[in-house]
Amino acid sequence: MKLLLKRINLFLIVFAFASASAISAKAERLSSMVEGVLESHEDIVNSKKELEEASRDVTDAMLVYAPDLSIKYEGGQNNKYNASSNSNIDAFHTYDLTWKQKIMDSGASMSDVRNKNLSVQKKELELITARNDLLIEAADAYLGLIKASEKLEASVAAEANTRQTTGQEEIRVQVGSGLASDVLKAKRQLASAQKTVISDEKSFKAAMYTYEKLFNVSGVDVNNLTKPRLAPSTISMVPKSMEATVVMALSGNRDLQIAKIDVETAKNDLSSALANFGPTVDAEGKYSAKDDASHTGGNHYEEQFKVTVEFPISGLYMEMPGYLNDRSALDRAINDLALKERDTIKAAKDAWVEYANARTMLSYSENEATIAKELLSIAQKERAADQTDAAAVLSAEEALEGALKDLSDDSMSLLTTVYEILDVINLLEPNMVEDTSKIGTFNTSS
Repeated sequence: MKLLLKRINLFLIVFAFASASAISAKAERLSSMVEGVLESHEDIVNSKKELEEASRDVTDAMLVYAPDLSIKYEGGQNNKYNASSNSNIDAFHTYDLTWKQKIMDSGASMSDVRNKNLSVQKKELELITARNDLLIEAADAYLGLIKASEKLEASVAAEANTRQTTGQEEIRVQVGSGLASDVLKAKRQLASAQKTVISDEKSFKAAMYTYEKLFNVSGVDVNNLTKPRLAPSTISMVPKSMEATVVMALSGNRDLQIAKIDVETAKNDLSSALANFGPTVDAEGKYSAKDDASHTGGNHYEEQFKVTVEFPISGLYMEMPGYLNDRSALDRAINDLALKERDTIKAAKDAWVEYANARTMLSYSENEATIAKELLSIAQKERAADQTDAAAVLSAEEALEGALKDLSDDSMSLLTTVYEILDVINLLEPNMVEDTSKIGTFNTSS
């Protein structure tokens, strides 16, 4: 018996942690891992850069109304020979100070400023989207590794129990071996249990590789991963019904807000196109100081101020194609908004159904796992009293293995559905991924 236990422990260690690298990076809680990846991931860095660029574009657009000032200096010498009046000017100097100001352009510049501000709002929403997508992906990777580890552990334990119950150590059978049918069945059950271990080991390795890639680590000890628990304040933010979810999504969903921004942007583009048919007004002032210039050998000063009003007569036909395209773009943006509203309603309903189903399934899985444990205990006692056969014990063990795996699946599904429903209504924040004051359970009750 002791030898069997040692073999079981060795089996667990080899299969559960063989894929971890020799230098293991200590894993942290889900909240810590999410915080780290949100600070350094390339998608977040790029989104922040795009937001900064959009903010500078606003400043650039507003500067169109800033005065354009310039100063120009010319200096040198000027000599004339064989002319009606020869002259030798050893040094001349010219200074020009120019001021230009845009007064009016029929609203084109103001439309551009509005669009640049809308672009900032859009980039802010896209940054939140990138953050939340990464947050959910990180939670999936973290929880997925725990789930894969638990499944592998259950499979290894089930294989060991099958080996012990059947008394089999070798699954190989030659054709015409003459073995009894109950022995062949036992070998088949052991072979099935071993295949399950191999399959779950593959899933475990895949989950670990996903974890390492996302969190940029070279290894992880699954024993250092802590099952997260949602805070009651987070659960309280989840809508109580599908109808409430839809209402909140229609007022806060980011994709819908972006579609509305696209409509406003298209309207401003159309206004800018209309401005091409209107007049523009510009002002300019210039002051020049000339010392010994123009072959005169004297000094003089010039001042000039002018207002230019321009009517683009040719714009009535040259700008018409662009105007028609912008009007078409507005129609398309309005249609896209209507489609996005329907998509948002569907996404809200899907998120609510997944959440409600996850809560129900978790409740059933917890009860099923409890029952499976009791049935296995009864089967083992009856087997010890020679009141049942080994097949009944094996069946109970398989049922418990399946129940534990379902419980692990449903536990993690509940957490991810909470994240997703909060994301749909645009309430998800990084500090909601875990209640750090409580550990050790996936249960979402207070």
